[in-house]
Amino acid sequence: MPRFHFDYHEAERVILDEVGQELQTADIARRMAMVALGEAVRDFTLAARPGSIAIVVRSKAGILLRVCADIEQIESL
Repeated sequence: MPRFHFDYHEAERVILDEVGQELQTADIARRMAMVALGEAVRDFTLAARPGSIAIVVRSKAGILLRVCADIEQIESL
C-alpha cells in the first residue's frame, strides 16, 4: 500500500509529516487533506486569526496535491 505524507504549512511555519500513513488510494489521501484543511480553517476562525493554510500531500513520487485556504477579516465585527 502506498504511503502518503500530509505536510502542514501556515505562514512561515511548516510541519513536515515524517511518518505518513499507508492508504489504499490517492483519492483517500485527497479527502483526508480536505478534512484536515477544514479543521484548520475552523481553528483559525474560532481564534479570529487571519492567515493562509495549506496541506501538501506527498508520496515517494513527490508532491501529489496542495489544498489551501486564505482566511481574511474584511471588516470589523
